[in-house]
Amino acid sequence: MKPDIKENGIVTTGAGPPKPLPVPKLESKAGWREVGGIDQDDEELHQDWLSTRLGDKYFGSWWHNAGIIFFCCFVCWILGRFGAGFSWIVFVLAISSTYYRTSIKRVRRRVRDDINREANKRRLETDFESTEWLNTFLLKFWIIYEPVLSATIVASVDQILSTQTPAFLDSLRLSKFTLGTKPPRIDQVKTYPKSEEDIVLMDWKFSFTPNDVSDLTARQLKTKVNPKVVLAIRVGKGLVGKDLPILVEDMSCTGIMRVKIKLMAQFPHVKTVDLSFLERPDFDYVLKPIGGDTFGFDIGNVLVLKLVAC
Repeated sequence: MKPDIKENGIVTTGAGPPKPLPVPKLESKAGWREVGGIDQDDEELHQDWLSTRLGDKYFGSWWHNAGIIFFCCFVCWILGRFGAGFSWIVFVLAISSTYYRTSIKRVRRRVRDDINREANKRRLETDFESTEWLNTFLLKFWIIYEPVLSATIVASVDQILSTQTPAFLDSLRLSKFTLGTKPPRIDQVKTYPKSEEDIVLMDWKFSFTPNDVSDLTARQLKTKVNPKVVLAIRVGKGLVGKDLPILVEDMSCTGIMRVKIKLMAQFPHVKTVDLSFLERPDFDYVLKPIGGDTFGFDIGNVLVLKLVAC
């Protein structure tokens, strides 16, 4: 029998095939909790002694500056005890002053950043901020996403209408549905940064006004499509049936909405989304229950004339 030979981590014998050595299993850690060894329920247990004894307004780099001053005085006293010359004291003072000056610059920069950050947080709670960057994104993204959104809405609503059609109607379905080419706008946003850690709280001042073309370019006006919803109602059976389209168009809405998002650790990381109006929104639309696009009339005008007559 041939002796065992070990080469490049593989043990071979004369009687059988080579056997690879076992590779140790490497455990990987991902995320700040696993890497830091911090449990979700015991975050305070991982804090050091100084952070638990001092408050946030006292905990900082002030004890570094006090330490360098004490170090400078102590070293100068030691040098004086051993009879060192004045040049050694100047050398120690130069090192200490350089460290102190650098530390003070760092502290002033951090204090300035903290003040600016707190001022911005207070302004978020009291003032609305503009979101033109978001509106620019929506203007380009809406053209791509609106057909997909409309098709999804039609598929969902048609399924409900087919099962909830009254007995005296033959069919009830959406024949046309579009929200138009002009997207909704987020005019202003107010954020509440002092809400709970797993809560995102904002107030959105939004507007969906497709008829307002003041902010559209000439190319966008050429391809502009207004919102339109056509509900096709078929009355009667077989050959005696008749389709009656009900048209809703030129919808618009403006208001202030509170958005409350509750987060969670598991995917998709959003547990609930609460939407509520802070005040009565302004709705407007054109409803044509008879005639459709050709001979239809807005029923809202009839109601206005009736109110004026009264």
